[in-house]
Amino acid sequence: MPYQRPVTCLSSQPHDGRSNAAVHFNGCLSAAKRDVFFANLPPEKQEMITRANEQTAEFRSRLETTDRHSTAGTRLQEFKRAMGQWASLNGRPNAQYTKSPRPGYSRSQTPKMPGFVSGRPVIDHQIKAPVVYFRDGQPQDAADLDNHFPDQGFTVADLIADDPNLNPIMQPVDQGVIRYFHLPANNMSWVEEIIARYYGEQRPSPDRLCHDGEFRRVNSKTEAILKPGYWYGQRHFDDSSQVHARHMRPFCAGIPSSNTRASTHQNMVLYMPYLHWETDRGRVRSAEVAKEASKQNLHSVADVIEQAQNRLGRTDTHQTLTMPAAPPPEPSTNRLNNVTRRTAVGQVFRTAAALMEAMDSHVDEQFTMRYLHDSPPLHPRRTLDQAYYGALRSTGTRDRDQVVYRGTAPKPHKCLGPETCQQCNEDVCKTARLLMVDQLWMWVLDEQTVITCFPRSWGGNRPDSSDIQTSLGRRFCHLHHGEVSSAYDLASIIIDEVSRVFFDCTKINTKQPNPVELFNAAINDLTYKQTAAFDQFLIYTNLASRDYKRERHTASDGSSQNQLLNINPEGELLKEVKDIIDELHIIRSIKEQQQTVLDCYVKHVRRSLAPAIRAHQTAAAHGSSPWYFPPDAFTDRANPDSGVTAHLQNAQHTLTNAEMLLQDHSQRISELHTLDNNARNTSAALKDLLTLKQQQAGVIEAREAVKQANLTFNQSRSIMIFTIVTIIFLPLSFCASVFGMNAAEFNDGHLTLAELLRLMFPISTGIIVVSFLLAFSRTLMTNSVVLLLRSVTSYAWNTTSTWLAVKSGMYVAGREMRARANRLREREGTVTGAMRAEVLRREKNLEKLRAANHVKDLAITRRRMTERAVGSESSDDGEGGDDTRGPAPWGGGAASTAATGHARPFLRPGGEKMADVELGERARKPSSQMNLVQGR
Repeated sequence: MPYQRPVTCLSSQPHDGRSNAAVHFNGCLSAAKRDVFFANLPPEKQEMITRANEQTAEFRSRLETTDRHSTAGTRLQEFKRAMGQWASLNGRPNAQYTKSPRPGYSRSQTPKMPGFVSGRPVIDHQIKAPVVYFRDGQPQDAADLDNHFPDQGFTVADLIADDPNLNPIMQPVDQGVIRYFHLPANNMSWVEEIIARYYGEQRPSPDRLCHDGEFRRVNSKTEAILKPGYWYGQRHFDDSSQVHARHMRPFCAGIPSSNTRASTHQNMVLYMPYLHWETDRGRVRSAEVAKEASKQNLHSVADVIEQAQNRLGRTDTHQTLTMPAAPPPEPSTNRLNNVTRRTAVGQVFRTAAALMEAMDSHVDEQFTMRYLHDSPPLHPRRTLDQAYYGALRSTGTRDRDQVVYRGTAPKPHKCLGPETCQQCNEDVCKTARLLMVDQLWMWVLDEQTVITCFPRSWGGNRPDSSDIQTSLGRRFCHLHHGEVSSAYDLASIIIDEVSRVFFDCTKINTKQPNPVELFNAAINDLTYKQTAAFDQFLIYTNLASRDYKRERHTASDGSSQNQLLNINPEGELLKEVKDIIDELHIIRSIKEQQQTVLDCYVKHVRRSLAPAIRAHQTAAAHGSSPWYFPPDAFTDRANPDSGVTAHLQNAQHTLTNAEMLLQDHSQRISELHTLDNNARNTSAALKDLLTLKQQQAGVIEAREAVKQANLTFNQSRSIMIFTIVTIIFLPLSFCASVFGMNAAEFNDGHLTLAELLRLMFPISTGIIVVSFLLAFSRTLMTNSVVLLLRSVTSYAWNTTSTWLAVKSGMYVAGREMRARANRLREREGTVTGAMRAEVLRREKNLEKLRAANHVKDLAITRRRMTERAVGSESSDDGEGGDDTRGPAPWGGGAASTAATGHARPFLRPGGEKMADVELGERARKPSSQMNLVQGR
């Protein structure tokens, strides 16, 4: 879909529609206009601008002091340096040293310095935890909070503070009020703190939470909620595991409110994986920060070891290692100082963009560095491959091979022209994303409070409409009256929202990819390529068969065979479809884990609603199902205002929502099975094509073997004849030559011709017999002699020729010529193959045209014959004579034709159209040609 720019207020031109007074004040107005604008605002808008400027001043102070070595601090220094260079080149004072108070800056004009409040890290004061209240099924704004439902929230530091006046979770809850608190990370430390604050207790020690004894006494309600069976025992990692392997097992169970057997399960815990996405840039940056935090943790371990050795007196020095801070990114001083390569204003824009990106992710970086290796640790987000292959140390290459990444990343192309490229304009609007596996942690406490933990995307300070919490806020705003009548209704809404992300097609947003459509498109593309490869295989098979029949064994004829023997294209397609099947298998396994958790969740909801249901056992007497209640089945007629019917209807509504959630999830799994079956069908088709190529390769090999055998047989027969003739006449000619020489022994004339023949033939016969024995004998001795002679000759010849070829450079030149010849042969095969394929297509088209013309001629002939028959019959009827002739030669008499009132030459006796039996290719003709055979 086309890219849509977000509607913002940032503009230097006069405009209306100021959705945010602080943004308009700081981003749209010049310094001269701010005083008048600020003075004319109502007090609440002035308070908003003042608060926003205070937060900006505090953040800037942290980047210049305590966080100056962070990425955002380094980018701020680069931006100041670029602004200074731009100001000096334009003859303006450096903005770095020009500070003037402006309206709405702060109440004291002195920014607060960061520190530790109530023993909590400063990062906890910078992360917002959303809070939502419902009273009697209606949304309610929390008191003493900014904004309105559902955009209210506290800082995490306030939410886990041990102060009943400050912490809302420690305050009592009225009857009919349902509270929802969300922690935007899977941080185990936060969970232990907030559960303890809910019960007004202190956080238990790790020893109390880790070790589970069968008869161990539970000293507090927090320990009952965080028992090892519900908390530490569900961890699926250890200290030696990779960071991305941390996760909780899929789990859902009710927690009894007391240790008695008759106690009800008013509390519930749920751990469930779900799918979401992350930008590729955010994923890379989060991996870098996690790696840096791991390095810092190693320095911390070395520090502890050194201190322990000093305390035990094992070393002579009392110095300890200090934990070095994370090394800051190297400022690009050389690039900033070299203003000859880029203009100063370009440097300002570049550093400003880098600063904005660093500011968006600053909180996430500091949070990861603080809690990644805490005790208990933070669970970071995982990619699809990290969730399934937890033992792998790095999955960067596999992550960028995801279907979602390939569907959202810009396509590589070469654009070197000076004009604007449409592909480049489209790629600028694209953001590469990939699937992530997040965790939903949920606790339902006392059936009035819901606490959830799930992470947000990297750089969560920037508004993101695809965020789960943002989607929940939109859904809360469109709830019907009474839709949230219990904590389980709220829990069902949250579970449904996190489990439907992969299949939610209602959210039309450029930032939110549609994974189902991306998988469908990828599978369809592979199916199309597989079909094209199969058609190409048939074309080259026909070309190879025709060439073999015509016995055209030339150099160009090998191109068809080379294409048939090349399996690289099909291998690449098979690899892609295997990757898709693998990803679908991982996604389906996650969905099946969700299915297991949802089954347990529905059972727990039924068990929680069982007391209300058992109070009205008459439902079974009405023939209804055990979990269905008619609207008027339990109405208290004596006291209509007792609220019994409303309570039962709420219970029915809660249980129905939970069961519908389970049914919807089953449908989503079925959709995944459909995608998987389509991918597997494509994979099977590719395997069949590879099998056909292998069989065709066997056919080609057999043809070549027969061809080579024929050539070898002809050559061997010629050589055999030549060998026999040589063996016979060589000794005779040798003897004749010897006796014909001018030697004294032969020229005296003492030997007669008979004597010469008696000498020649025995000697020649002996030589011939020995030669035949060596040539046709298969004994070990003769073979050894022949092999030795061949080896000696071959060694001498090959060694000499190779030495000459290498020293003279002929070997290298020959390899280059061979490579060039191979390239030309491949190019020749491609070109000639395309030409032959075009000729075949033309021949098929000509055949179809001939068939169409034949159909036309046949139809015209039959129509003329029918008209003649009808005319002759009409003339006979006009004379009043009887038709005594037999039926027409094409079937059906003239009387039957006259009875119908008009001619139907292409109807069978049953009234159906005649089949095109003559051609036999009716199924392969286009519809325009098929209509030619119909009657008028």
